[in-house]
Parts: sequence; C-alpha cells; structure tokens
Amino acid sequence: MKINVLYLGVILLFIGSCSSTKKLGKEFTKKSKTNNYFRGLVVYSPETDKELININGNKYFTPASNTKLFTFYTAYRTFNDSVIGIKYNLKQDSLIIKGTADPSFLYGFEENKTLDFLKSKEQNVYLIDENIAESVYGSGWSWDDYAYYYMPEKNIFPIYGNLISLSKRENEISAMPSFFNKDIVILDNSSDRRAIHENKFYIHSNEAIDNRQIPFKTSSQLVADLLSDEIGKKVVLIPSKKHYKFKEFQSVKYDSLYKQMLVISDNFIAEQIMLQVGYQVDSAYSVAKAIDYSLSNYLQDIPQKPRWVDGSGLSRYNLFTPESLVYLLTKMHGEIPTEKLFSYFPVGGDSGTLKNYYKNEKPYIFAKSGTLSNNYNLSGYLITKKGTLLIFSYMNNHYKGGSSERKKEMEDLFKIIYKKY
Repeated sequence: MKINVLYLGVILLFIGSCSSTKKLGKEFTKKSKTNNYFRGLVVYSPETDKELININGNKYFTPASNTKLFTFYTAYRTFNDSVIGIKYNLKQDSLIIKGTADPSFLYGFEENKTLDFLKSKEQNVYLIDENIAESVYGSGWSWDDYAYYYMPEKNIFPIYGNLISLSKRENEISAMPSFFNKDIVILDNSSDRRAIHENKFYIHSNEAIDNRQIPFKTSSQLVADLLSDEIGKKVVLIPSKKHYKFKEFQSVKYDSLYKQMLVISDNFIAEQIMLQVGYQVDSAYSVAKAIDYSLSNYLQDIPQKPRWVDGSGLSRYNLFTPESLVYLLTKMHGEIPTEKLFSYFPVGGDSGTLKNYYKNEKPYIFAKSGTLSNNYNLSGYLITKKGTLLIFSYMNNHYKGGSSERKKEMEDLFKIIYKKY
C-alpha cells in the first residue's frame, strides 16, 4: 500500500524525531520532482513559536485571492468603524455630492441608507465629476475576463457593484437595473456577453438565463443617469473645479465589507476598499498608493517583500511566499481578538468558499482560499482536536486541470494534523 510521502512525513514529525522535518523536506522535494506543479507549505505554532513544517516557505507563489488577506489587514489598520458613503454639500437650493469609492451602495447591504438620504432631499442634485487616480482595471488582470461578474471596473462612485443582472425566460428578457433594458441585444450565434468598449449586452436567442451578472462600463455620466432613475429626479454632472465644504454621510460598518470580501471572496469590494485606503493615506483614490503605504508602514518586517499589485488577487503579477502569509496571519491573530478574527473567515464545512470542504462535527478550519486557473492556495487557522491553534499557508501553483485533486490532498493532510497534533 502506497502512502503519500507528505502525509508520512507529517506522521513522522508527530512521533517526535528531530530529523523528521529534514526528512520531510527531502521527501517532499523528491516527490515534487515527479510532479509537474509547484507547492509550498508552512505550519506554525504560535504557542511554541516554532514552525512545525516549512517546505518551500520562502519561495514566491501566485497567491490569487490570498491577496485579500493583505487587503483586509491594510484596511483594518487604516479605518476605524464606518464607511464614508458619500460626501455632500447641502444648500438651500442644491445638494452637491461626490463619490468616495464606497462599494456598498445598492449592492445588497441593507444597512446602507445613502439612497434614503438622497431621496429625502428636495434640492436639485449635482454630482461632482471625478475619477480614480489609476486605470479601472488592475495591473495584470486578464483582459478577456471583462464580461464576467468577478471583474467589475473600479470607480469613484460605484453603484450596484458595477454589475447588471440579466434574465431570459422564454420570450421575456429583463435587466436589473431596468435602465439597461435598451442596451440588450439578441444574437443567434455568439459567445460574447458584452461589447468590450461599450454597454451592449448580448443574449443568445436559444438560451435561458437567470440572474447572469455582467460588469458595465463605468463613467460619471452613467452614474448620474442611474442615480436619476433611483431618486426620481435629474442628477446633473458638474466639473470638480469649485471648492466646496463637504460633510460626510456614513453608510455601512467596515466589518460588513470585510466579511463579504473574505467569506465569498468578493473582488469588487477588495479593490474599492484599497482605493479608499489610498485616499485616506495619500489623498488619491489609488490601490497602488495604498499598497505602498501598507508595505512601508504596516508590514516593514515581512519575511520576503512581495510583488503586490492589486487588492483582490485577480492579477497574476502578484507574488507572495507561504512564510509571508503565515507572518501576516500571526500578526492578525496577535492584534485582533480571536472570535472576531475568525468571524471574517470562511469556515470549513460551514460557510463561503469552504462550505463543501473540511466538514467536521466541530469546525476546525478558518481560512481564505485563493483560486485562479491552475493555482489553488489556502491560508489561515487550524484548531486541532486537542484545541491547539496552528497557523498555516499551503500553496499550489501551475498544475494542469482543475483544483479538485489539490483540494482533496490538502483536506486529507489537514485532517491528519487535526487528529494527531
């Protein structure tokens, strides 16, 4: 009977031999030579301040959505409580508003009362024409994913998550918001979902769809038009030349954004949060400035300086090591109460991206997954059967095919650690 050398190495480690870790490293490296992909694993015990396993821990991997852990920590260190939904200047005859990159507006957050605030005002409404300080897409994003729900544009005044929802049943076609009904085109044969440079949305004549989400092309004028529909009166776009004294309207708690960003791995929220960080620390709605600030002020002693280019992990330019992820998770555990910290994460067998994995009578995995084609990673916290907290990062890059086999290998390994340690 063959036993996977990784699992055998873990068992040997638990037996207690001082040479087990070295043997595990050698066997893992030997095994990796027969694989056609790259993997790394670090398991750390904060109780003993020792690494139990470190295989390729200082090597760089494409992190995918594990990047969101760095986004979360950056925002958590930067902001206190509530998101600034809009900034406004209210006069007798006018309400002048400007965006703040708040991702929660009309995006399923019931606590957001920004729309109620706008509807309650009798004054004429004017929207400041402003844009973010960088491209609407992140560096290294896949250009041909522009029509898929997971890659909305970034902008300064998001609305509906910068997505429309299309449905077609029999001969009935509808868009949400209905503003876009005029932009739907029926095609006999095409694989396209949207025109690349304009808001023309395609539905095939022979298909039935329900709640297909597609990003729309953003612009300040489009935001003004959509707001006009929502509040029932015209919103006029004006240039940002005159100086106004603005007040702030609070929308949602940052905790609400963090949970959706990490539990369901929401790329849009991650990018918009980093735009807000950029403005908070450097007066520019810029993910790049937020990243620079975080690396210089929050993560100065990171083991291996990453290549970090976006908030969501959509970019294949990102490079992080398993050691750096464990370092970050350790910092988070030391600075955030455990119960609160774990509430932000997907829970194995229970919620989010881990709902169908790591099922157990008592949840023991609280971790963030990261998936791009040919890459799957998982980093977070493991509570063993004895109640011991371990911090880990397991990264798999550049395998061919789907991720199901990688997920099975990881689940088997972590179950052994859960039972034995």
